[in-house]
Amino acid sequence: MRNPRQPSFAERVRDARCVLVIELGGLGDALHALPALWLLRQGCPQARLLLMVPASTAALFHAAAPWIDELLPYRKQGWRGDLAAWRSLRAARPEAAIAITASNHAIGFVGLSGARYRLARKADENKRWRWQPLLLSDVIEVPFHREPMYWQKWRFLRAAGFAGEQPEFHVTIDPQLRRAVGISADDDRRYLHLSASATDDRRDLPAAQMIALWEALRQALPGYRFAVSALGNPRGLAKLDALLAGLSFTPWKVFRGTLDAPSFAAVIAGAALHVGPDSGGLHVARVFGTPSVSWFRDNHHLRNWLPTEAEHLALVAPNADDSGLHGIDTAALVRAADRLLQR
Repeated sequence: MRNPRQPSFAERVRDARCVLVIELGGLGDALHALPALWLLRQGCPQARLLLMVPASTAALFHAAAPWIDELLPYRKQGWRGDLAAWRSLRAARPEAAIAITASNHAIGFVGLSGARYRLARKADENKRWRWQPLLLSDVIEVPFHREPMYWQKWRFLRAAGFAGEQPEFHVTIDPQLRRAVGISADDDRRYLHLSASATDDRRDLPAAQMIALWEALRQALPGYRFAVSALGNPRGLAKLDALLAGLSFTPWKVFRGTLDAPSFAAVIAGAALHVGPDSGGLHVARVFGTPSVSWFRDNHHLRNWLPTEAEHLALVAPNADDSGLHGIDTAALVRAADRLLQR
């Protein structure tokens, strides 16, 4: 006799009253989870949807994705912080818990959440994968390094049985957040957003080339003003100061690490174009529909993060070291910016 088909994870949690998702990656990782979260929201419309994300990104999700019922901010504070986070998960009493990013931390929280149904994506082949399945009721494998990360995360929940035709970003951002930092309605789509640096020197162009790029963009695109933002840590501010000191002009707006995550997203969402390295600003632009020009270093994870959408043009450097990326043509970046703006 033929065994009956086992119900999918989605079928088993369809009537769950509380579903918890753990996403502990950086800003880009978290934003790329949005299409998967929307798939889950559609598949469990009656459930209370909880999302644990790093505290630095929780406010952005609260502002941009109101269809998530509750945000649980995670603060990396050693075992005491993890104990507090675990207590908040247990208090929520989820019936289903999901780790969209296959990190040990996220899987540990899912396994100890008290949920009956505990799902995670199988880790990449270059990561340890021994004890993790013991904490889970379901494991699904989706290949890495073949397509953008948001597609991968969406396919993970599709493979779990949730229905959808393609990834969708269901986000909004209040334009009043731009008004609050001095960008009027008349300014919208009339400025470029420039990121001064990434979090890693190996993702940045050398300072002299960045200065030359900003100067060339000003010459080629005289109808646009520049809004520059930088990380608020000492490294980010030092990089910003070096760039500003080398320019022959003063940018229209300079945000010295003063933008919180929702305001940062609102500034990028109102720009005609985002220009910057492989960093959080690029992924904000992708989510909120702002065209972008970016640069990447060639590595094993490139296909996970390299934009493939027509409104995003990215150049890949053949060489990178602690002094930055090498081999990207400044004129090619300017041409890419002009091409996107001409569209």
